Amino acid sequence: MKLIGIDYGRRRIGIAVTDENGEYIRGLPTLDRNKFPDYVPLLVSLIEKELPRRIVIGLPLDINGDDTVMSKEVRLFAARLETLAGVAVTFVDESLSSVEAAALMRFRKKKDRRRKDAVDRVAACLILEAFQKGLTCA
Repeated sequence: MKLIGIDYGRRRIGIAVTDENGEYIRGLPTLDRNKFPDYVPLLVSLIEKELPRRIVIGLPLDINGDDTVMSKEVRLFAARLETLAGVAVTFVDESLSSVEAAALMRFRKKKDRRRKDAVDRVAACLILEAFQKGLTCA
């Protein structure tokens, strides 16, 4: 099953996609919200191009698994995207995905380690990986 993973942020949106069988994950270019203030139509266009069966979005929960201010914003974004794209959305807890992505980036070239767009792209890949492991949340 083909999936799109999204690491939603107020500054950047990391995006990743799987192959048709959902086995291999690759990062797509990160969407800079300052350059594209109306970013939702761009995401809908990408979804229409890739034709995923599901969208997986990282949900930043607190230490107790409860919603945060940011997770409420993510839920509103997800509802809008689901309505416009017509593709079901599932959430995974992404509380530490950006931290884990930054840790993985330590092993890259020095120039790449500092690129926050690359960290967001890797975080989106980790979100898809969490979904594949069955780590969804409501």
